[in-house]
Amino acid sequence: MFTKTRKSIRDFILHYGNILGLVSVVFALMIFFLDLHYAQENSINLVNYGISVSVIIIALLDYRKTSAGILSLGDSIKMGMGIFLISAIYISIYTVILINFLDTETLTKSLEVTEMKILEQNPEISEEQLDQILSFQEKFSTPFVIITVLIIFSLISGFFSSLILGLIFKKSR
Repeated sequence: MFTKTRKSIRDFILHYGNILGLVSVVFALMIFFLDLHYAQENSINLVNYGISVSVIIIALLDYRKTSAGILSLGDSIKMGMGIFLISAIYISIYTVILINFLDTETLTKSLEVTEMKILEQNPEISEEQLDQILSFQEKFSTPFVIITVLIIFSLISGFFSSLILGLIFKKSR
């Protein structure tokens, strides 16, 4: 009567990609409301990456459980990259909203933070060198470039994360 259909990898990618995307946007909003969204802190990036890896682990274990204990490395990589891509799309939409509506000064403030960090790390830098670095960064601080880099970085992170996790959780017949 009722047959239990096996979920496809696509179903897992969509499900867990949406979960990671929503959790990432909530985390980004939390960082925004704490006024840390342009601070460029490593600890924030580590927590965000930890959340992403946790969701991938849960997705891989869930997939393996529903597929009779089998998880191939290829399936792991597909799933990880797909989940990271969907999450990157969510964060890209959030980034556009942040830059255009929530805090229109985000890019300017981010450049100011970068300038302070450069001066802190290298106090003897000449004014010309500093201006050159900042003008270079300003050219690449457009929403299009930011989103493109975000998606590419997410795919690379998704690949390596799911490769490592796939090697750990891989199970064949």
